[in-house]
Amino acid sequence: MVQKNVRETLKKLVAIQEVDEVLYEHRRQIKEKPVELNELKAKFDKKKTRLTQLQTRAQELELSRKAKELDLKSKEADIIKADGTLMTLKTNKEYQAKLFEIENLKADKSILEEEILKMMDETETLAQEVTKEQAVVAEEEKGYLAEKAKVDAAIAEIEDGMQSFEAKRRELVQDVDKEALAIYQRIVENREGVALVPVVGSSCGGCFMNVPPQVINRLKMHEELVRCEMCARLLYLKEEL
Repeated sequence: MVQKNVRETLKKLVAIQEVDEVLYEHRRQIKEKPVELNELKAKFDKKKTRLTQLQTRAQELELSRKAKELDLKSKEADIIKADGTLMTLKTNKEYQAKLFEIENLKADKSILEEEILKMMDETETLAQEVTKEQAVVAEEEKGYLAEKAKVDAAIAEIEDGMQSFEAKRRELVQDVDKEALAIYQRIVENREGVALVPVVGSSCGGCFMNVPPQVINRLKMHEELVRCEMCARLLYLKEEL
Protein backbone atom coordinates (compact mmCIF):
# COMPACT_ATOMS: atom_id res chain seq x y z
CA MET A 1 0.00 0.00 0.00
CA VAL A 2 1.42 3.34 -1.05
CA GLN A 3 1.02 6.12 1.48
CA LYS A 4 1.22 9.88 0.97
CA ASN A 5 4.00 11.33 3.14
CA VAL A 6 4.91 7.98 4.70
CA ARG A 7 7.73 9.53 6.73
CA GLU A 8 5.31 11.92 8.43
CA THR A 9 2.84 9.10 9.05
CA LEU A 10 5.56 7.01 10.67
CA LYS A 11 6.57 9.88 12.95
CA LYS A 12 2.98 10.19 14.15
CA LEU A 13 2.65 6.43 14.62
CA VAL A 14 5.88 6.37 16.64
CA ALA A 15 4.42 9.01 18.95
CA ILE A 16 1.21 7.00 19.26
CA GLN A 17 3.22 3.83 19.91
CA GLU A 18 5.06 5.49 22.80
CA VAL A 19 1.72 6.33 24.40
CA ASP A 20 0.26 2.90 23.65
CA GLU A 21 3.18 1.15 25.34
CA VAL A 22 2.46 3.06 28.54
CA LEU A 23 -1.26 2.36 28.28
CA TYR A 24 -0.64 -1.32 27.58
CA GLU A 25 1.58 -1.60 30.67
CA HIS A 26 -1.02 0.17 32.79
CA ARG A 27 -3.76 -2.14 31.54
CA ARG A 28 -1.56 -5.15 32.24
CA GLN A 29 -1.06 -4.01 35.81
CA ILE A 30 -4.78 -3.39 36.28
CA LYS A 31 -5.45 -6.90 35.01
CA GLU A 32 -2.77 -8.62 37.08
CA LYS A 33 -3.29 -6.90 40.43
CA PRO A 34 -6.74 -8.44 41.04
CA VAL A 35 -5.23 -11.86 40.25
CA GLU A 36 -2.78 -11.44 43.13
CA LEU A 37 -5.66 -10.34 45.36
CA ASN A 38 -7.78 -13.31 44.30
CA GLU A 39 -5.04 -15.68 45.44
CA LEU A 40 -5.07 -14.03 48.85
CA LYS A 41 -8.87 -14.16 48.96
CA ALA A 42 -8.84 -17.85 48.06
CA LYS A 43 -6.56 -18.49 51.03
CA PHE A 44 -8.86 -16.43 53.26
CA ASP A 45 -11.97 -18.24 51.96
CA LYS A 46 -10.32 -21.59 52.65
CA LYS A 47 -9.76 -20.58 56.26
CA LYS A 48 -13.37 -19.40 56.53
CA THR A 49 -14.60 -22.71 55.13
CA ARG A 50 -12.55 -24.59 57.72
CA LEU A 51 -14.06 -22.43 60.49
CA THR A 52 -17.58 -22.96 59.14
CA GLN A 53 -17.04 -26.72 59.05
CA LEU A 54 -15.86 -26.72 62.68
CA GLN A 55 -18.80 -24.56 63.77
CA THR A 56 -21.24 -26.79 61.89
CA ARG A 57 -19.74 -29.89 63.49
CA ALA A 58 -20.00 -28.25 66.93
CA GLN A 59 -23.67 -27.42 66.34
CA GLU A 60 -24.43 -30.95 65.11
CA LEU A 61 -22.64 -32.42 68.10
CA GLU A 62 -24.57 -30.17 70.49
CA LEU A 63 -27.88 -31.25 68.96
CA SER A 64 -26.87 -34.90 69.08
CA ARG A 65 -25.77 -34.57 72.71
CA LYS A 66 -29.08 -32.99 73.70
CA ALA A 67 -30.93 -35.80 71.96
CA LYS A 68 -28.83 -38.34 73.90
CA GLU A 69 -29.55 -36.51 77.15
CA LEU A 70 -33.30 -36.70 76.43
CA ASP A 71 -32.89 -40.44 75.79
CA LEU A 72 -30.98 -40.72 79.06
CA LYS A 73 -33.75 -38.98 81.01
CA SER A 74 -36.27 -41.31 79.36
CA LYS A 75 -34.21 -44.37 80.39
CA GLU A 76 -33.91 -43.06 83.95
CA ALA A 77 -37.68 -42.54 84.09
CA ASP A 78 -38.24 -46.06 82.75
CA ILE A 79 -35.90 -47.47 85.41
CA ILE A 80 -37.73 -45.62 88.21
CA LYS A 81 -41.05 -46.76 86.84
CA ALA A 82 -39.84 -50.37 86.54
CA ASP A 83 -38.39 -50.29 90.08
CA GLY A 84 -41.75 -49.05 91.32
CA THR A 85 -43.57 -52.04 89.88
CA LEU A 86 -41.32 -54.68 91.49
CA MET A 87 -43.32 -54.78 94.75
CA THR A 88 -46.57 -55.24 92.85
CA LEU A 89 -45.50 -58.38 91.05
CA LYS A 90 -47.08 -61.60 92.31
CA THR A 91 -44.88 -64.34 90.83
CA ASN A 92 -41.16 -64.94 90.90
CA LYS A 93 -41.16 -65.29 87.13
CA GLU A 94 -42.67 -61.84 86.70
CA TYR A 95 -40.24 -60.46 89.25
CA GLN A 96 -37.19 -61.95 87.47
CA ALA A 97 -38.42 -60.72 84.12
CA LYS A 98 -38.79 -57.19 85.50
CA LEU A 99 -35.29 -57.36 87.01
CA PHE A 100 -33.94 -58.39 83.60
CA GLU A 101 -35.78 -55.47 82.02
CA ILE A 102 -34.31 -53.11 84.60
CA GLU A 103 -30.79 -54.42 83.99
CA ASN A 104 -31.19 -53.85 80.27
CA LEU A 105 -32.43 -50.33 80.91
CA LYS A 106 -29.46 -49.67 83.19
CA ALA A 107 -27.08 -51.07 80.54
CA ASP A 108 -28.63 -48.75 77.95
CA LYS A 109 -28.35 -45.89 80.44
CA SER A 110 -24.66 -46.65 80.99
CA ILE A 111 -23.99 -46.65 77.23
CA LEU A 112 -25.79 -43.34 76.82
CA GLU A 113 -23.84 -41.81 79.72
CA GLU A 114 -20.57 -42.93 78.14
CA GLU A 115 -21.58 -41.54 74.74
CA ILE A 116 -22.60 -38.22 76.32
CA LEU A 117 -19.25 -37.96 78.13
CA LYS A 118 -17.41 -38.59 74.87
CA MET A 119 -19.52 -35.94 73.16
CA MET A 120 -18.77 -33.47 75.94
CA ASP A 121 -15.04 -34.11 75.50
CA GLU A 122 -15.33 -33.68 71.73
CA THR A 123 -17.40 -30.52 72.23
CA GLU A 124 -14.68 -29.06 74.44
CA THR A 125 -11.99 -29.95 71.90
CA LEU A 126 -14.07 -28.47 69.08
CA ALA A 127 -14.67 -25.29 71.07
CA GLN A 128 -10.91 -24.86 71.43
CA GLU A 129 -10.39 -25.47 67.71
CA VAL A 130 -13.16 -23.00 66.82
CA THR A 131 -11.61 -20.33 69.05
CA LYS A 132 -8.20 -20.93 67.51
CA GLU A 133 -9.57 -20.91 63.97
CA GLN A 134 -11.57 -17.73 64.63
CA ALA A 135 -8.33 -15.97 65.57
CA VAL A 136 -6.66 -17.28 62.39
CA VAL A 137 -9.59 -16.17 60.21
CA ALA A 138 -9.64 -12.74 61.85
CA GLU A 139 -5.92 -12.34 61.11
CA GLU A 140 -6.34 -13.58 57.53
CA GLU A 141 -9.26 -11.20 57.00
CA LYS A 142 -7.24 -8.32 58.37
CA GLY A 143 -4.41 -9.10 55.95
CA TYR A 144 -6.77 -9.59 53.03
CA LEU A 145 -8.62 -6.32 53.62
CA ALA A 146 -5.35 -4.43 54.03
CA GLU A 147 -4.02 -5.87 50.77
CA LYS A 148 -7.35 -5.20 49.03
CA ALA A 149 -7.15 -1.57 50.09
CA LYS A 150 -3.62 -1.36 48.65
CA VAL A 151 -4.66 -2.99 45.37
CA ASP A 152 -7.75 -0.80 45.03
CA ALA A 153 -5.66 2.31 45.71
CA ALA A 154 -2.99 1.21 43.21
CA ILE A 155 -5.59 0.52 40.51
CA ALA A 156 -7.26 3.88 41.15
CA GLU A 157 -3.89 5.61 40.85
CA ILE A 158 -3.08 3.79 37.61
CA GLU A 159 -6.50 4.62 36.15
CA ASP A 160 -6.04 8.27 37.07
CA GLY A 161 -2.63 8.26 35.40
CA MET A 162 -4.07 6.68 32.27
CA GLN A 163 -6.49 9.52 31.68
CA SER A 164 -3.80 11.94 30.56
CA PHE A 165 -2.26 9.34 28.23
CA GLU A 166 -5.66 8.48 26.77
CA ALA A 167 -6.32 12.16 26.18
CA LYS A 168 -2.93 12.52 24.52
CA ARG A 169 -3.64 9.52 22.31
CA ARG A 170 -6.99 10.94 21.21
CA GLU A 171 -5.18 14.09 20.21
CA LEU A 172 -2.41 12.26 18.34
CA VAL A 173 -4.71 10.04 16.24
CA GLN A 174 -6.80 12.95 14.95
CA ASP A 175 -4.54 13.81 12.01
CA VAL A 176 -3.07 10.38 11.22
CA ASP A 177 -3.88 8.69 7.92
CA LYS A 178 -6.95 6.58 8.76
CA GLU A 179 -5.91 3.57 6.70
CA ALA A 180 -2.44 3.53 8.26
CA LEU A 181 -3.97 3.95 11.72
CA ALA A 182 -6.32 1.02 11.11
CA ILE A 183 -3.40 -1.20 10.13
CA TYR A 184 -1.46 -0.04 13.17
CA GLN A 185 -4.42 -0.70 15.48
CA ARG A 186 -4.94 -4.26 14.21
CA ILE A 187 -1.29 -5.06 14.84
CA VAL A 188 -1.38 -3.50 18.32
CA GLU A 189 -4.24 -5.78 19.29
CA ASN A 190 -2.42 -8.89 18.05
CA ARG A 191 1.10 -8.04 19.22
CA GLU A 192 0.68 -7.20 22.90
CA GLY A 193 0.59 -3.46 22.42
CA VAL A 194 3.63 -3.18 20.15
CA ALA A 195 2.79 -2.58 16.49
CA LEU A 196 5.64 -0.35 15.36
CA VAL A 197 9.31 -1.16 15.98
CA PRO A 198 12.65 0.18 14.75
CA VAL A 199 15.17 -1.82 12.81
CA VAL A 200 18.16 -2.28 15.11
CA GLY A 201 21.26 -2.99 13.06
CA SER A 202 19.74 -5.41 10.63
CA SER A 203 17.23 -6.98 13.03
CA CYS A 204 13.56 -6.37 13.74
CA GLY A 205 13.13 -4.55 17.05
CA GLY A 206 10.08 -6.68 17.81
CA CYS A 207 10.99 -10.31 17.02
CA PHE A 208 14.77 -9.74 16.61
CA MET A 209 14.83 -11.69 13.37
CA ASN A 210 17.02 -10.55 10.48
CA VAL A 211 15.59 -7.87 8.19
CA PRO A 212 16.75 -8.46 4.59
CA PRO A 213 18.61 -5.62 2.80
CA GLN A 214 15.81 -5.27 0.26
CA VAL A 215 13.34 -4.59 3.07
CA ILE A 216 15.64 -1.94 4.52
CA ASN A 217 15.87 -0.36 1.08
CA ARG A 218 12.06 -0.21 0.92
CA LEU A 219 12.06 1.53 4.30
CA LYS A 220 14.50 4.16 3.05
CA MET A 221 12.33 4.90 0.04
CA HIS A 222 9.36 5.99 2.23
CA GLU A 223 6.85 4.95 -0.39
CA GLU A 224 4.83 2.54 1.74
CA LEU A 225 4.40 1.14 5.24
CA VAL A 226 6.68 -1.89 5.53
CA ARG A 227 6.04 -4.86 7.79
CA CYS A 228 8.42 -7.41 9.25
CA GLU A 229 8.21 -10.65 7.27
CA MET A 230 8.35 -12.67 10.52
CA CYS A 231 6.20 -10.88 13.15
CA ALA A 232 4.17 -8.62 10.82
CA ARG A 233 4.91 -5.49 12.86
CA LEU A 234 5.44 -2.19 11.10
CA LEU A 235 9.11 -1.28 10.71
CA TYR A 236 10.91 2.05 10.62
CA LEU A 237 14.46 3.40 10.64
CA LYS A 238 15.15 5.86 13.47
CA GLU A 239 17.74 7.73 11.45
CA GLU A 240 15.24 8.24 8.62
CA LEU A 241 12.61 9.99 10.76
